[in-house]
Amino acid sequence: MKPTTPRNHWGTGLLAAALLALAAAATPAPATAAPADGGATYVALGDSGAATTGVQDFDTSAPLQCARSTANTPKLVALELGLRLDDRTCSSAKIPHLTTSQGPGIAPQFDGLGPNTTLVTVHIGANDAQMTKYILTCHLAGLKPCADPAWDADIDGIASAYSTALHQISVLAPNAKIYVDGWPTYVRPGGCADLIGLRPEDAVHIQAAFDRLNAVVSRAATAAGAVYIDTQPESIGHDMCAPAGVRWFEPLLATQTLVPYHPTLEGMRGVADIIVRAVRANQG
Repeated sequence: MKPTTPRNHWGTGLLAAALLALAAAATPAPATAAPADGGATYVALGDSGAATTGVQDFDTSAPLQCARSTANTPKLVALELGLRLDDRTCSSAKIPHLTTSQGPGIAPQFDGLGPNTTLVTVHIGANDAQMTKYILTCHLAGLKPCADPAWDADIDGIASAYSTALHQISVLAPNAKIYVDGWPTYVRPGGCADLIGLRPEDAVHIQAAFDRLNAVVSRAATAAGAVYIDTQPESIGHDMCAPAGVRWFEPLLATQTLVPYHPTLEGMRGVADIIVRAVRANQG
């Protein structure tokens, strides 16, 4: 598709609805708890990037707030590797929720870790870096510059907490190998019409922000002795501007999961395949 500039014919109502869906995915809501299990071989930690496929394959046994999917990346990884999974991923999660409750009935994610844990996957940090807030600004083109120095500062600001969290995992699960998967490609240069209200130059800023987030997390993972998994190379061509069934993330006109900027079923499968190969490559 060709790059696009904002046009009134998209309709303000449609744009508002899509932006509200994006914001809602990062907004906490009341929920019930899932029972704690700390004895699983594989424990998955993270936010909605690992937890949810939106309205698709909704896991009704998980806390409602977490919007956890039965077809998310951790479940696909566990199935492929034949491991018993304790999926602690939860939509809207931030780094503090690894050690504190995210809401009523939701235990700290680290409660799943223990000496029996041999595999931990981590995908978290976007909410701490306030990615949703800045992305919304970018789509409301013309109201405020998308290239905001505060965005870089918020991304860089997660480094210390991220490093501390990874070291805590090593203490709580001393027999575990830790894998940190980064954020795939979201936006191609210039964007496209499906990214309503996003100017071509702002599409570049959004992807640059995800690149920066990956760099921060990669450095922290390496310093902590964890394995960083770069998911970007294989995701090229699967960004939000790719056709339905090919794209790994939903654009504002979300058709599969109804949650913009969140993984499609194909995206969860794509990342799961990358993680499985990384785990097998590090098994010696």
